[in-house]
Amino acid sequence: MHVNIGTLLPRHAIYRPHQTAVLFQDHSLTFRQLNGRVNRLANALVQLGLQKGDKLATILPNCLEQLEIFWAVAKLGVVVVPLSPMLRGSGLSRLLNDSDSVAVVTTAEFAPELDKIRGDLANITLERFILTDGVCAGYQNYAALTAVSPETEPPYTPVHETDPYNIIYSSGTTGLPKGIVHTHAIRAAYCTSFATAYRITPESVILHTGSLVFPILMPARSSRRWRGKK
Repeated sequence: MHVNIGTLLPRHAIYRPHQTAVLFQDHSLTFRQLNGRVNRLANALVQLGLQKGDKLATILPNCLEQLEIFWAVAKLGVVVVPLSPMLRGSGLSRLLNDSDSVAVVTTAEFAPELDKIRGDLANITLERFILTDGVCAGYQNYAALTAVSPETEPPYTPVHETDPYNIIYSSGTTGLPKGIVHTHAIRAAYCTSFATAYRITPESVILHTGSLVFPILMPARSSRRWRGKK
């Protein structure tokens, strides 16, 4: 069966538009509202020149923007690279370069740490440093970018189930952190497994308290190692 994660949210927006999709702090969004916000972000990323196969890194705590990024990249065939806000210095620059990330989204609080390594980042141009909050020199503002983007679906991008969806990094306990690639099919299979195990239905309400930065790894036979440009 063909799997494209990016088709799931628009489908819910059509058939269950007024059903609550997500509750986060003071935000309560229906599927239609969430899909509109995701489309704004996806169209903004297109305007920034991101294309299928490009890598978008995030250095974020749990936040609504992180969730929107996960959905937006799926529609574009862009690959999300969630990194821990605990990373610093050469450990951070190594992963940004190893993943071939061409854009990064972070917070105003973390911006000073990112500024320390800007000169070491090979692929991220000035306009692709983005903050989810606040205003800092050398960064675009997430809200400002999305505010001028349309809520309509972004330009169609053919995405196959074998296309990569995310790259996550191991802890590096046996050496340097290693990038693990999950395809659309693998990530969808994982969701299906959880839904079956926990008997999740369309009416279920799920509380997520873990870090979105650390998606659970699939076994080695279901994933593949990332080998960036050297």
